Amino acid sequence: MPGLSWDLCLPGLGRALRLTGCPDVQEALTSAMPGWPVTAVDATGPAPSLRLCHDEAGYRQHSPVLDEALFLSTSVSAASSLVADLVEGFFSRHRQLVGLHCGAVEIAGQLVLFPESHRAGKSTLTAALAAAGQRVFGDDVLALTPAGEGMALGIAPRLRLPLPASLAPELHAFAARHAGPEDDRYRFLALPDGQLARHGECLPLGALVLLERDDAVREPELIDLAPGEGLLQLLCQNFAHDRPSEALMARFLPLMESLPCRLLRYGEPLAAARRLLAESQVSGGGPAASLTVHRAVSRGVSPPVAAGLPWRASASVHDYPLDDELFLIQLPDGAIHRLNATGRLVWGLLCEEAMSAEELAGLLAEHYTMASRETIEKDLRALLGEMAEAELVAPA
Repeated sequence: MPGLSWDLCLPGLGRALRLTGCPDVQEALTSAMPGWPVTAVDATGPAPSLRLCHDEAGYRQHSPVLDEALFLSTSVSAASSLVADLVEGFFSRHRQLVGLHCGAVEIAGQLVLFPESHRAGKSTLTAALAAAGQRVFGDDVLALTPAGEGMALGIAPRLRLPLPASLAPELHAFAARHAGPEDDRYRFLALPDGQLARHGECLPLGALVLLERDDAVREPELIDLAPGEGLLQLLCQNFAHDRPSEALMARFLPLMESLPCRLLRYGEPLAAARRLLAESQVSGGGPAASLTVHRAVSRGVSPPVAAGLPWRASASVHDYPLDDELFLIQLPDGAIHRLNATGRLVWGLLCEEAMSAEELAGLLAEHYTMASRETIEKDLRALLGEMAEAELVAPA
């Protein structure tokens, strides 16, 4: 019946959603999150804040995060939008959990995480690992528990359509064989029994793998990264947007002190999945590399400072060491900055006493004997200019 309404109840959320006149959306939604059990009850009393109703051309969604009703043209797009709001509501209600924007797959009894990176293919790689027989904890979101474990929400992987022709035939066949609800943009996968972790299931974290997809890469390769690369990804790719940076640092820093971080460069996802599984452990043990040259994060092009002007470290900055690097959080706005080993040394000296680029160069020249003092001083003037622009240091 077009006007029939019912409420959907979910573990951890209770009566979370009211649907009116759209049984096809309920079917798509339950298929989109088969590991998060949905119970439908008669709609009674005040409606939940999240609502969806059928109209002539599609569906209208009402949500606390929307200023006005959102139009959705297909049942799959409606289910996708509802899943996103249910996830936000779940983390808002369970403040002890931190939502990570990542894929997560069980390998050798631990979770390997793939943080979100624009069009790097984490969902397709997750599907490839499922095709290779691995259990999926999520392709887009994972809950981090206070104990540092990853908790599944029970949401099925979702692939963007059309699938690239360059995917391995076996992966195309797997995606077709296990196709769930789809429209012209997305397809949810109906994984074999037992391959999708249930809502609330937890496992320890095993590794953080950053993704770089390049069609020119013929043989996938794994590269060890500095732990700061992973920490930066966790700080940037999470659903805890309303939490202070220092609170997130307190959760993530202990993880990255022991969690291996690697870069997976690949062209074809199934080959990449097999490369991961061929490792005796995803951690590896080679020398750590950095993706970029790190200094304090600057807001723009900053002029170098005068060589003789003394500077002091700002008292409103909290520092967090990780391996050879240093992360700085600026209060009260929570801006995050990252220093490499040299920047960390400079910061430590400026915390002890006010010094100029000239004085710092004299001290650092004793450690960096391969560079001239003039070169060191020039680099320090530029570094201090960036730090001053970011208000990490101030004239003494």
